[in-house]
Amino acid sequence: MTGDRRDTAEDGETDARGAVADGGESNRRETVPDGRYVAVLDRFEATDPADDGEDLAVLLVESDEWVVAERAVPAWRLPEDARRQDAVLEVAVNNGHVVSLSSDAETTERRVDAAQSRFDRLAERPDSGSSADESGEE
Repeated sequence: MTGDRRDTAEDGETDARGAVADGGESNRRETVPDGRYVAVLDRFEATDPADDGEDLAVLLVESDEWVVAERAVPAWRLPEDARRQDAVLEVAVNNGHVVSLSSDAETTERRVDAAQSRFDRLAERPDSGSSADESGEE
């Protein structure tokens, strides 16, 4: 195993600690040590109206840029400015439960800008003059 964990697990695969690479999800209830973490709002889920109908916000909890757990909290607990997908939050975990949440607007904007830049680069068309078909080469 090399020192660069990015080389040891493909998207969605787990490393030796059970962490999921690059935002993949794990379907198991992961144990998270008490502490402060970065979390990203992945999605909202509606619960069964018979149970209380409360919408849940699903957070991907990160450690060293790896997703190490997934936690669902009632959507009403989110800070007002973090009630959108991809919002970055700082969370405190105690006994495996999220006990506090605070929005990190600066990191949210930085990540959104970086993702948009990647998308824009991928969407750019190659120069038409560099194509072998147009130059007559085979």
